[in-house]
Amino acid sequence: MEPSIPAEPGKKRAPRRRRGKRSRNRRLALAATLTIPLLPGCMTLSWKAKGRDEAVVVASADAAEEVSGFGGASIPAKSGGEYAVDLSSALRLAEAENPQIAVARQRVGEAVAVLQGARALLLPSLNMGANYHDHLGNLQRSSGRILNLRERSLYFGGGVDVVAAGTVEIPAVSIVSPLTDAIFEPLAARQEVDRARFDATATANSVLMDVSQLYFELTATEGFLDVRREMAEKGGEVARLTRAYADAGEGREADAMRAATELRLIGVEVRRAEEEAAVAGVRLARRLHLDQAVQLRPIAPAFETTTIVDPAVPLPELLRTGLTYRPEVRARAAAVDAAAYRVDQEKYRPALPTILVGFSGGAFGGGSNLFGTQVANVGGRTDLDVGLFWTLSNLGGGNLARIRRRSAELGQAEGERQRAIAEVRAEVAEAYAAVNASRRRLDVAAIELESARAGFREDVDRIRSTVGRPLEVVNSLQLLNDARIARIRAVADYNQAEFRLFVSLGSPPPLIANPAEPATAPPIASPPLPPLARLIGPGLWHGH
Repeated sequence: MEPSIPAEPGKKRAPRRRRGKRSRNRRLALAATLTIPLLPGCMTLSWKAKGRDEAVVVASADAAEEVSGFGGASIPAKSGGEYAVDLSSALRLAEAENPQIAVARQRVGEAVAVLQGARALLLPSLNMGANYHDHLGNLQRSSGRILNLRERSLYFGGGVDVVAAGTVEIPAVSIVSPLTDAIFEPLAARQEVDRARFDATATANSVLMDVSQLYFELTATEGFLDVRREMAEKGGEVARLTRAYADAGEGREADAMRAATELRLIGVEVRRAEEEAAVAGVRLARRLHLDQAVQLRPIAPAFETTTIVDPAVPLPELLRTGLTYRPEVRARAAAVDAAAYRVDQEKYRPALPTILVGFSGGAFGGGSNLFGTQVANVGGRTDLDVGLFWTLSNLGGGNLARIRRRSAELGQAEGERQRAIAEVRAEVAEAYAAVNASRRRLDVAAIELESARAGFREDVDRIRSTVGRPLEVVNSLQLLNDARIARIRAVADYNQAEFRLFVSLGSPPPLIANPAEPATAPPIASPPLPPLARLIGPGLWHGH
Protein backbone atom coordinates (compact mmCIF):
# COMPACT_ATOMS: atom_id res chain seq x y z
CA MET A 1 0.00 0.00 0.00
CA GLU A 2 1.44 3.35 -1.03
CA PRO A 3 1.72 6.03 1.66
CA SER A 4 -0.42 9.12 1.10
CA ILE A 5 0.98 12.63 1.02
CA PRO A 6 -0.86 15.16 3.22
CA ALA A 7 -2.16 18.29 1.49
CA GLU A 8 -0.40 21.58 2.14
CA PRO A 9 -2.29 24.10 4.28
CA GLY A 10 -4.68 26.26 2.32
CA LYS A 11 -4.72 23.93 -0.67
CA LYS A 12 -7.09 21.25 -1.75
CA ARG A 13 -6.06 17.61 -1.82
CA ALA A 14 -5.07 16.40 -5.25
CA PRO A 15 -7.22 13.76 -6.85
CA ARG A 16 -6.30 10.14 -6.01
CA ARG A 17 -5.16 9.49 -9.55
CA ARG A 18 -2.79 12.42 -9.43
CA ARG A 19 -1.45 11.46 -6.04
CA GLY A 20 -0.79 7.91 -7.25
CA LYS A 21 1.08 9.22 -10.28
CA ARG A 22 3.29 11.48 -8.12
CA SER A 23 4.02 8.59 -5.76
CA ARG A 24 5.02 6.33 -8.64
CA ASN A 25 7.25 9.04 -10.10
CA ARG A 26 8.90 9.57 -6.73
CA ARG A 27 9.53 5.87 -6.22
CA LEU A 28 10.91 5.45 -9.75
CA ALA A 29 13.18 8.43 -9.22
CA LEU A 30 14.42 7.03 -5.91
CA ALA A 31 15.05 3.67 -7.56
CA ALA A 32 17.09 5.37 -10.24
CA THR A 33 18.97 7.26 -7.55
CA LEU A 34 19.91 3.93 -5.93
CA THR A 35 20.73 1.78 -8.94
CA ILE A 36 22.67 4.22 -11.12
CA PRO A 37 25.61 4.61 -8.69
CA LEU A 38 25.81 0.85 -8.23
CA LEU A 39 26.38 0.34 -11.95
CA PRO A 40 30.04 0.08 -12.99
CA GLY A 41 31.66 3.36 -13.92
CA CYS A 42 28.87 5.56 -12.46
CA MET A 43 29.17 7.69 -9.34
CA THR A 44 26.05 9.91 -9.48
CA LEU A 45 25.47 11.18 -5.96
CA SER A 46 22.28 13.20 -6.23
CA TRP A 47 18.99 13.43 -8.12
CA LYS A 48 16.75 16.42 -8.85
CA ALA A 49 13.12 15.39 -8.48
CA LYS A 50 10.37 16.49 -10.80
CA GLY A 51 6.92 17.48 -9.75
CA ARG A 52 5.96 18.96 -6.50
CA ASP A 53 9.21 18.49 -4.49
CA GLU A 54 11.74 20.25 -6.85
CA ALA A 55 14.44 19.65 -4.18
CA VAL A 56 17.75 17.89 -4.51
CA VAL A 57 17.71 14.62 -2.62
CA VAL A 58 21.18 14.11 -1.11
CA ALA A 59 22.67 11.95 1.58
CA SER A 60 23.16 13.10 5.13
CA ALA A 61 26.34 14.96 6.05
CA ASP A 62 27.53 12.06 8.21
CA ALA A 63 27.31 9.53 5.38
CA ALA A 64 29.06 11.89 2.97
CA GLU A 65 31.86 12.38 5.48
CA GLU A 66 32.25 8.63 5.94
CA VAL A 67 32.57 8.04 2.18
CA SER A 68 35.07 10.85 1.76
CA GLY A 69 37.21 9.17 4.39
CA PHE A 70 37.10 5.66 2.90
CA GLY A 71 36.69 6.21 -0.83
CA GLY A 72 40.24 7.48 -1.16
CA ALA A 73 41.71 5.26 1.52
CA SER A 74 45.18 4.00 0.83
CA ILE A 75 48.22 2.63 2.58
CA PRO A 76 50.19 5.51 4.11
CA ALA A 77 53.05 6.37 1.77
CA LYS A 78 56.47 5.40 3.08
CA SER A 79 59.50 7.60 2.82
CA GLY A 80 61.07 5.27 0.27
CA GLY A 81 58.07 5.18 -2.07
CA GLU A 82 56.80 2.03 -3.77
CA TYR A 83 58.35 -0.78 -5.78
CA ALA A 84 56.36 -3.18 -7.97
CA VAL A 85 57.47 -6.82 -8.09
CA ASP A 86 56.24 -10.00 -9.65
CA LEU A 87 56.98 -13.52 -8.45
CA SER A 88 59.94 -14.11 -10.78
CA SER A 89 61.70 -10.87 -9.87
CA ALA A 90 61.11 -11.60 -6.17
CA LEU A 91 62.67 -15.06 -6.52
CA ARG A 92 65.67 -13.67 -8.38
CA LEU A 93 66.21 -11.00 -5.76
CA ALA A 94 66.03 -13.57 -2.96
CA GLU A 95 68.61 -15.82 -4.61
CA ALA A 96 71.01 -12.91 -5.14
CA GLU A 97 70.52 -10.92 -1.94
CA ASN A 98 69.29 -13.21 0.82
CA PRO A 99 71.88 -13.49 3.64
CA GLN A 100 70.75 -16.98 4.64
CA ILE A 101 71.43 -18.33 1.15
CA ALA A 102 74.76 -16.49 1.07
CA VAL A 103 75.89 -18.07 4.35
CA ALA A 104 74.92 -21.56 3.15
CA ARG A 105 76.92 -21.12 -0.05
CA GLN A 106 79.94 -19.88 1.89
CA ARG A 107 79.92 -23.21 3.70
CA VAL A 108 80.33 -24.86 0.32
CA GLY A 109 83.52 -22.86 -0.19
CA GLU A 110 84.75 -23.93 3.23
CA ALA A 111 84.09 -27.61 2.45
CA VAL A 112 85.88 -27.29 -0.89
CA ALA A 113 88.91 -25.79 0.89
CA VAL A 114 88.96 -28.74 3.31
CA LEU A 115 88.82 -31.13 0.33
CA GLN A 116 91.73 -29.37 -1.33
CA GLY A 117 93.77 -29.70 1.87
CA ALA A 118 92.95 -33.42 2.15
CA ARG A 119 94.04 -34.07 -1.43
CA ALA A 120 97.39 -32.40 -0.71
CA LEU A 121 98.38 -34.53 2.31
CA LEU A 122 101.02 -36.45 0.35
CA LEU A 123 102.43 -33.39 -1.39
CA PRO A 124 105.77 -32.20 0.07
CA SER A 125 106.31 -29.00 1.99
CA LEU A 126 109.27 -26.81 0.98
CA ASN A 127 111.50 -25.05 3.50
CA MET A 128 114.50 -22.78 3.13
CA GLY A 129 116.50 -20.94 5.75
CA ALA A 130 119.70 -20.71 7.81
CA ASN A 131 120.79 -21.40 11.36
CA TYR A 132 123.85 -20.48 13.46
CA HIS A 133 124.92 -22.61 16.44
CA ASP A 134 127.30 -21.48 19.22
CA HIS A 135 128.09 -23.73 22.22
CA LEU A 136 130.35 -22.94 25.23
CA GLY A 137 130.88 -25.41 28.10
CA ASN A 138 130.98 -29.09 28.91
CA LEU A 139 129.84 -31.79 26.53
CA GLN A 140 129.85 -35.55 27.04
CA ARG A 141 131.08 -37.87 24.38
CA SER A 142 129.52 -41.25 23.75
CA SER A 143 132.40 -42.88 25.66
CA GLY A 144 131.47 -40.86 28.73
CA ARG A 145 134.35 -38.44 28.58
CA ILE A 146 133.54 -34.81 29.46
CA LEU A 147 134.94 -32.14 27.22
CA ASN A 148 135.05 -28.40 27.89
CA LEU A 149 134.23 -27.28 24.40
CA ARG A 150 133.56 -24.07 22.51
CA GLU A 151 132.05 -24.81 19.11
CA ARG A 152 130.32 -22.86 16.36
CA SER A 153 128.51 -23.92 13.16
CA LEU A 154 126.60 -22.25 10.33
CA TYR A 155 124.09 -23.75 7.88
CA PHE A 156 122.18 -22.08 5.06
CA GLY A 157 120.23 -23.40 2.08
CA GLY A 158 117.35 -25.89 1.83
CA GLY A 159 115.95 -26.68 5.25
CA VAL A 160 117.03 -25.44 8.66
CA ASP A 161 118.12 -26.54 12.16
CA VAL A 162 121.39 -28.43 11.63
CA VAL A 163 123.60 -29.08 14.68
CA ALA A 164 126.84 -31.04 14.76
CA ALA A 165 126.58 -34.44 13.12
CA GLY A 166 122.80 -34.59 13.19
CA THR A 167 120.57 -34.53 10.12
CA VAL A 168 118.59 -31.51 9.04
CA GLU A 169 115.68 -31.36 11.50
CA ILE A 170 113.47 -29.32 9.18
CA PRO A 171 114.23 -30.68 5.71
CA ALA A 172 114.03 -28.66 2.52
CA VAL A 173 111.56 -31.14 1.02
CA SER A 174 109.39 -32.72 3.71
CA ILE A 175 106.54 -35.25 3.66
CA VAL A 176 105.03 -36.32 6.98
CA SER A 177 101.60 -37.93 6.78
CA PRO A 178 99.75 -40.96 8.13
CA LEU A 179 98.91 -43.04 5.08
CA THR A 180 95.40 -43.74 6.39
CA ASP A 181 94.67 -39.99 6.46
CA ALA A 182 96.03 -39.51 2.95
CA ILE A 183 93.69 -42.25 1.67
CA PHE A 184 90.45 -41.66 3.57
CA GLU A 185 90.41 -37.90 4.25
CA PRO A 186 89.85 -36.97 0.58
CA LEU A 187 87.04 -39.52 0.32
CA ALA A 188 85.29 -38.18 3.41
CA ALA A 189 85.91 -34.55 2.42
CA ARG A 190 84.39 -35.20 -1.01
CA GLN A 191 81.20 -36.31 0.72
CA GLU A 192 81.31 -33.26 2.98
CA VAL A 193 81.41 -31.04 -0.12
CA ASP A 194 78.34 -32.83 -1.49
CA ARG A 195 76.60 -32.45 1.86
CA ALA A 196 77.36 -28.71 1.94
CA ARG A 197 76.13 -28.29 -1.63
CA PHE A 198 72.89 -30.14 -0.96
CA ASP A 199 72.39 -28.20 2.28
CA ALA A 200 72.91 -24.94 0.38
CA THR A 201 70.37 -26.06 -2.22
CA ALA A 202 67.91 -26.99 0.52
CA THR A 203 68.42 -23.60 2.17
CA ALA A 204 67.85 -21.81 -1.13
CA ASN A 205 64.72 -23.87 -1.81
CA SER A 206 63.37 -23.10 1.65
CA VAL A 207 64.04 -19.37 1.36
CA LEU A 208 62.59 -19.17 -2.14
CA MET A 209 59.52 -21.07 -1.02
CA ASP A 210 59.09 -18.58 1.83
CA VAL A 211 59.38 -15.77 -0.71
CA SER A 212 56.69 -17.34 -2.88
CA GLN A 213 54.41 -17.79 0.14
CA LEU A 214 54.94 -14.17 1.21
CA TYR A 215 54.39 -12.93 -2.35
CA PHE A 216 51.05 -14.75 -2.63
CA GLU A 217 50.10 -13.41 0.79
CA LEU A 218 50.92 -9.90 -0.42
CA THR A 219 48.77 -10.35 -3.52
CA ALA A 220 45.93 -11.63 -1.32
CA THR A 221 46.09 -8.68 1.08
CA GLU A 222 46.20 -6.25 -1.84
CA GLY A 223 43.15 -8.01 -3.28
CA PHE A 224 41.38 -7.77 0.07
CA LEU A 225 42.14 -4.06 0.16
CA ASP A 226 40.75 -3.49 -3.33
CA VAL A 227 37.57 -5.36 -2.46
CA ARG A 228 37.14 -3.41 0.78
CA ARG A 229 37.65 -0.10 -0.99
CA GLU A 230 35.07 -0.97 -3.63
CA MET A 231 32.72 -2.09 -0.89
CA ALA A 232 33.27 1.24 0.88
CA GLU A 233 32.29 3.11 -2.29
CA LYS A 234 29.14 1.08 -2.83
CA GLY A 235 28.34 1.11 0.87
CA GLY A 236 28.60 4.89 0.80
CA GLU A 237 26.10 5.04 -2.05
CA VAL A 238 23.72 2.76 -0.18
CA ALA A 239 24.05 4.94 2.93
CA ARG A 240 23.31 8.08 0.93
CA LEU A 241 20.34 6.61 -0.84
CA THR A 242 18.91 4.98 2.25
CA ARG A 243 19.03 8.41 3.85
CA ALA A 244 17.32 9.80 0.74
CA TYR A 245 14.54 7.23 1.09
CA ALA A 246 14.09 8.11 4.75
CA ASP A 247 14.03 11.87 4.04
CA ALA A 248 11.48 11.33 1.26
CA GLY A 249 9.23 9.30 3.53
CA GLU A 250 9.71 6.09 1.51
CA GLY A 251 12.00 4.43 4.05
CA ARG A 252 12.61 4.14 7.78
CA GLU A 253 14.99 6.25 9.81
CA ALA A 254 16.31 3.05 11.43
CA ASP A 255 17.34 1.74 8.02
CA ALA A 256 19.29 4.92 7.30
CA MET A 257 21.06 4.68 10.66
CA ARG A 258 21.89 1.02 10.09
CA ALA A 259 23.31 1.78 6.64
CA ALA A 260 25.52 4.51 8.13
CA THR A 261 26.72 2.08 10.81
CA GLU A 262 27.51 -0.53 8.18
CA LEU A 263 29.54 2.09 6.34
CA ARG A 264 31.58 2.82 9.46
CA LEU A 265 32.24 -0.90 9.92
CA ILE A 266 33.39 -1.11 6.32
CA GLY A 267 35.79 1.73 7.06
CA VAL A 268 37.26 -0.26 9.92
CA GLU A 269 37.73 -3.22 7.54
CA VAL A 270 39.45 -0.94 5.00
CA ARG A 271 41.93 0.25 7.60
CA ARG A 272 42.56 -3.32 8.74
CA ALA A 273 43.15 -4.36 5.13
CA GLU A 274 45.61 -1.46 4.74
CA GLU A 275 47.53 -2.65 7.79
CA GLU A 276 47.62 -6.25 6.55
CA ALA A 277 48.90 -5.16 3.12
CA ALA A 278 51.59 -2.98 4.70
CA VAL A 279 52.73 -5.78 7.03
CA ALA A 280 52.79 -8.30 4.17
CA GLY A 281 54.97 -5.93 2.14
CA VAL A 282 57.40 -5.46 5.03
CA ARG A 283 57.71 -9.23 5.55
CA LEU A 284 58.47 -9.81 1.89
CA ALA A 285 60.98 -6.93 1.80
CA ARG A 286 62.81 -8.35 4.83
CA ARG A 287 63.05 -11.78 3.19
CA LEU A 288 64.37 -10.18 -0.01
CA HIS A 289 66.95 -8.04 1.84
CA LEU A 290 65.27 -4.92 0.48
CA ASP A 291 64.86 -1.52 2.05
CA GLN A 292 61.83 -1.89 4.32
CA ALA A 293 61.05 1.81 3.95
CA VAL A 294 59.82 0.96 0.44
CA GLN A 295 56.29 -0.40 0.08
CA LEU A 296 56.18 -3.45 -2.22
CA ARG A 297 53.30 -3.82 -4.67
CA PRO A 298 52.47 -7.04 -6.54
CA ILE A 299 52.18 -6.87 -10.33
CA ALA A 300 50.03 -9.97 -10.83
CA PRO A 301 46.33 -9.83 -9.84
CA ALA A 302 45.17 -11.72 -6.77
CA PHE A 303 42.75 -14.05 -8.57
CA GLU A 304 45.19 -15.90 -10.87
CA THR A 305 45.75 -19.57 -10.05
CA THR A 306 49.04 -21.34 -10.77
CA THR A 307 49.11 -25.12 -11.28
CA ILE A 308 52.63 -26.57 -11.52
CA VAL A 309 52.10 -30.17 -10.36
CA ASP A 310 49.93 -32.49 -12.42
CA PRO A 311 46.86 -33.22 -10.27
CA ALA A 312 46.59 -36.68 -11.85
CA VAL A 313 49.90 -37.86 -10.34
CA PRO A 314 49.16 -40.17 -7.37
CA LEU A 315 50.66 -39.59 -3.94
CA PRO A 316 52.95 -42.70 -3.92
CA GLU A 317 54.71 -41.47 -7.06
CA LEU A 318 55.13 -38.02 -5.55
CA LEU A 319 56.62 -39.58 -2.41
CA ARG A 320 59.16 -41.50 -4.49
CA THR A 321 60.08 -38.34 -6.38
CA GLY A 322 60.53 -36.37 -3.18
CA LEU A 323 62.74 -39.04 -1.58
CA THR A 324 64.86 -39.20 -4.73
CA TYR A 325 65.40 -35.50 -5.40
CA ARG A 326 65.01 -33.69 -2.10
CA PRO A 327 68.40 -32.07 -1.29
CA GLU A 328 67.84 -32.64 2.45
CA VAL A 329 67.78 -36.43 1.95
CA ARG A 330 70.78 -36.34 -0.39
CA ALA A 331 72.71 -34.18 2.06
CA ARG A 332 72.08 -36.61 4.89
CA ALA A 333 73.08 -39.54 2.64
CA ALA A 334 76.37 -37.76 1.88
CA ALA A 335 76.90 -37.25 5.61
CA VAL A 336 76.36 -41.00 6.15
CA ASP A 337 78.96 -41.82 3.48
CA ALA A 338 81.45 -39.38 5.02
CA ALA A 339 80.96 -40.94 8.46
CA ALA A 340 81.40 -44.43 7.00
CA TYR A 341 84.73 -43.41 5.45
CA ARG A 342 85.90 -42.07 8.79
CA VAL A 343 85.02 -45.37 10.48
CA ASP A 344 87.17 -47.21 7.91
CA GLN A 345 89.91 -44.63 8.45
CA GLU A 346 90.19 -45.50 12.14
CA LYS A 347 89.94 -49.23 11.51
CA TYR A 348 92.89 -49.16 9.11
CA ARG A 349 94.99 -46.68 11.10
CA PRO A 350 97.02 -49.30 13.06
CA ALA A 351 97.72 -51.27 9.87
CA LEU A 352 98.91 -48.37 7.70
CA PRO A 353 102.18 -46.55 8.49
CA THR A 354 103.06 -42.91 8.80
CA ILE A 355 105.42 -41.81 6.03
CA LEU A 356 108.47 -39.62 6.72
CA VAL A 357 110.48 -38.26 3.81
CA GLY A 358 113.03 -35.47 4.08
CA PHE A 359 115.62 -34.14 1.68
CA SER A 360 117.87 -31.13 2.18
CA GLY A 361 120.80 -29.47 0.51
CA GLY A 362 122.86 -26.49 1.59
CA ALA A 363 126.19 -25.17 2.87
CA PHE A 364 127.57 -26.12 6.30
CA GLY A 365 130.70 -25.23 8.19
CA GLY A 366 132.02 -24.66 11.72
CA GLY A 367 134.85 -24.96 14.23
CA SER A 368 135.80 -25.42 17.92
CA ASN A 369 138.51 -24.65 20.45
CA LEU A 370 140.07 -27.96 19.52
CA PHE A 371 140.38 -27.11 15.85
CA GLY A 372 140.21 -23.33 15.81
CA THR A 373 137.39 -21.16 17.07
CA GLN A 374 136.27 -19.60 13.80
CA VAL A 375 133.51 -20.87 11.50
CA ALA A 376 135.51 -22.47 8.75
CA ASN A 377 135.53 -25.33 6.30
CA VAL A 378 132.19 -24.26 4.80
CA GLY A 379 131.10 -26.73 2.14
CA GLY A 380 128.05 -28.29 0.57
CA ARG A 381 126.06 -31.11 2.14
CA THR A 382 122.88 -33.05 1.32
CA ASP A 383 120.65 -35.13 3.57
CA LEU A 384 118.01 -37.70 2.61
CA ASP A 385 115.86 -39.30 5.29
CA VAL A 386 113.07 -41.83 4.63
CA GLY A 387 111.10 -43.50 7.37
CA LEU A 388 107.97 -45.55 8.01
CA PHE A 389 106.44 -46.26 11.38
CA TRP A 390 103.28 -47.90 12.65
CA THR A 391 101.40 -46.63 15.69
CA LEU A 392 99.28 -48.60 18.15
CA SER A 393 97.78 -45.88 20.27
CA ASN A 394 97.64 -46.66 24.00
CA LEU A 395 98.20 -50.38 23.42
CA GLY A 396 95.24 -50.37 21.04
CA GLY A 397 92.81 -48.83 23.53
CA GLY A 398 93.08 -45.41 21.91
CA ASN A 399 92.43 -46.89 18.47
CA LEU A 400 89.40 -48.79 19.75
CA ALA A 401 87.99 -45.63 21.32
CA ARG A 402 88.36 -43.75 18.03
CA ILE A 403 86.61 -46.52 16.12
CA ARG A 404 83.71 -46.50 18.57
CA ARG A 405 83.46 -42.72 18.39
CA ARG A 406 83.35 -42.75 14.58
CA SER A 407 80.81 -45.59 14.65
CA ALA A 408 78.59 -43.53 16.94
CA GLU A 409 78.87 -40.60 14.52
CA LEU A 410 77.87 -42.94 11.70
CA GLY A 411 74.81 -44.01 13.69
CA GLN A 412 73.87 -40.38 14.29
CA ALA A 413 74.24 -39.60 10.60
CA GLU A 414 72.04 -42.55 9.70
CA GLY A 415 69.45 -41.39 12.23
CA GLU A 416 69.50 -37.91 10.69
CA ARG A 417 68.96 -39.45 7.28
CA GLN A 418 65.97 -41.43 8.50
CA ARG A 419 64.57 -38.30 10.15
CA ALA A 420 64.98 -36.35 6.88
CA ILE A 421 63.18 -39.13 5.01
CA ALA A 422 60.30 -39.02 7.47
CA GLU A 423 60.09 -35.23 7.22
CA VAL A 424 60.09 -35.32 3.44
CA ARG A 425 57.34 -37.91 3.35
CA ALA A 426 55.28 -35.85 5.80
CA GLU A 427 55.83 -32.61 3.87
CA VAL A 428 54.91 -34.16 0.52
CA ALA A 429 51.79 -35.81 1.94
CA GLU A 430 50.77 -32.62 3.75
CA ALA A 431 51.31 -30.44 0.69
CA TYR A 432 49.44 -32.96 -1.48
CA ALA A 433 46.47 -32.90 0.89
CA ALA A 434 46.59 -29.09 1.06
CA VAL A 435 46.51 -28.84 -2.75
CA ASN A 436 43.48 -31.13 -2.98
CA ALA A 437 41.69 -29.32 -0.16
CA SER A 438 42.42 -25.88 -1.61
CA ARG A 439 41.29 -27.06 -5.03
CA ARG A 440 37.95 -28.08 -3.54
CA ARG A 441 37.73 -24.73 -1.73
CA LEU A 442 38.33 -23.03 -5.06
CA ASP A 443 35.33 -24.81 -6.55
CA VAL A 444 33.16 -23.96 -3.55
CA ALA A 445 34.32 -20.34 -3.59
CA ALA A 446 33.52 -20.05 -7.30
CA ILE A 447 29.98 -21.38 -6.71
CA GLU A 448 29.47 -19.05 -3.74
CA LEU A 449 30.75 -16.08 -5.72
CA GLU A 450 28.43 -16.78 -8.62
CA SER A 451 25.51 -17.20 -6.21
CA ALA A 452 26.35 -13.92 -4.45
CA ARG A 453 26.58 -12.11 -7.79
CA ALA A 454 23.22 -13.48 -8.85
CA GLY A 455 21.66 -12.43 -5.54
CA PHE A 456 23.15 -8.95 -5.81
CA ARG A 457 21.83 -8.55 -9.39
CA GLU A 458 18.40 -9.73 -8.27
CA ASP A 459 18.28 -7.21 -5.41
CA VAL A 460 19.39 -4.44 -7.75
CA ASP A 461 16.59 -5.43 -10.17
CA ARG A 462 14.11 -5.32 -7.29
CA ILE A 463 15.22 -1.80 -6.44
CA ARG A 464 14.86 -0.77 -10.08
CA SER A 465 11.30 -2.05 -9.98
CA THR A 466 10.70 -0.20 -6.67
CA VAL A 467 9.80 -3.52 -5.09
CA GLY A 468 12.57 -3.58 -2.48
CA ARG A 469 14.32 -1.05 -0.29
CA PRO A 470 17.90 0.24 -0.51
CA LEU A 471 18.87 -1.50 2.71
CA GLU A 472 18.19 -4.87 1.09
CA VAL A 473 21.21 -4.27 -1.11
CA VAL A 474 23.44 -3.95 1.98
CA ASN A 475 23.16 -7.63 2.86
CA SER A 476 23.63 -8.71 -0.74
CA LEU A 477 26.61 -6.40 -1.08
CA GLN A 478 28.16 -7.82 2.10
CA LEU A 479 27.62 -11.38 0.87
CA LEU A 480 29.10 -10.53 -2.51
CA ASN A 481 32.21 -8.99 -1.05
CA ASP A 482 32.61 -11.83 1.45
CA ALA A 483 32.42 -14.24 -1.47
CA ARG A 484 35.02 -12.23 -3.40
CA ILE A 485 37.35 -12.23 -0.41
CA ALA A 486 36.81 -15.97 0.08
CA ARG A 487 37.67 -16.48 -3.59
CA ILE A 488 40.90 -14.46 -3.24
CA ARG A 489 41.80 -16.37 -0.08
CA ALA A 490 41.14 -19.68 -1.84
CA VAL A 491 43.33 -18.67 -4.80
CA ALA A 492 46.17 -17.63 -2.48
CA ASP A 493 45.89 -20.86 -0.48
CA TYR A 494 45.88 -22.91 -3.67
CA ASN A 495 48.94 -21.16 -5.09
CA GLN A 496 50.80 -21.48 -1.80
CA ALA A 497 49.93 -25.17 -1.55
CA GLU A 498 51.04 -25.78 -5.15
CA PHE A 499 54.42 -24.17 -4.53
CA ARG A 500 54.86 -26.05 -1.25
CA LEU A 501 54.16 -29.32 -3.04
CA PHE A 502 56.56 -28.47 -5.88
CA VAL A 503 59.36 -27.54 -3.47
CA SER A 504 58.67 -30.61 -1.33
CA LEU A 505 59.52 -32.69 -4.41
CA GLY A 506 63.04 -31.24 -4.44
CA SER A 507 62.87 -28.34 -6.89
CA PRO A 508 63.04 -24.59 -6.31
CA PRO A 509 59.95 -22.49 -7.11
CA PRO A 510 59.69 -22.15 -10.91
CA LEU A 511 60.24 -18.83 -12.67
CA ILE A 512 57.83 -17.31 -15.15
CA ALA A 513 58.95 -17.76 -18.75
CA ASN A 514 58.69 -14.07 -19.65
CA PRO A 515 58.72 -12.10 -16.39
CA ALA A 516 57.92 -8.42 -16.31
CA GLU A 517 61.04 -6.31 -15.99
CA PRO A 518 60.95 -3.87 -13.04
CA ALA A 519 60.80 -0.25 -14.07
CA THR A 520 63.48 0.76 -11.54
CA ALA A 521 66.38 -0.87 -9.78
CA PRO A 522 65.41 -2.86 -6.66
CA PRO A 523 65.85 -0.97 -3.37
CA ILE A 524 68.53 -3.22 -1.86
CA ALA A 525 68.97 -2.81 1.89
CA SER A 526 72.23 -1.31 3.10
CA PRO A 527 74.82 -2.74 3.21
CA PRO A 528 74.28 -4.90 0.11
CA LEU A 529 75.64 -8.42 0.03
CA PRO A 530 78.98 -8.83 -1.79
CA PRO A 531 78.99 -10.95 -4.95
CA LEU A 532 79.23 -14.61 -3.99
CA ALA A 533 81.57 -15.43 -6.88
CA ARG A 534 84.16 -13.06 -5.43
CA LEU A 535 83.95 -14.65 -1.98
CA ILE A 536 83.77 -18.32 -2.96
CA GLY A 537 85.93 -18.20 -6.06
CA PRO A 538 85.23 -19.47 -9.58
CA GLY A 539 84.19 -23.09 -9.82
CA LEU A 540 83.94 -23.72 -6.10
CA TRP A 541 80.13 -23.67 -6.03
CA HIS A 542 80.14 -26.80 -8.18
CA GLY A 543 82.85 -28.43 -6.11
CA HIS A 544 85.54 -28.34 -8.81
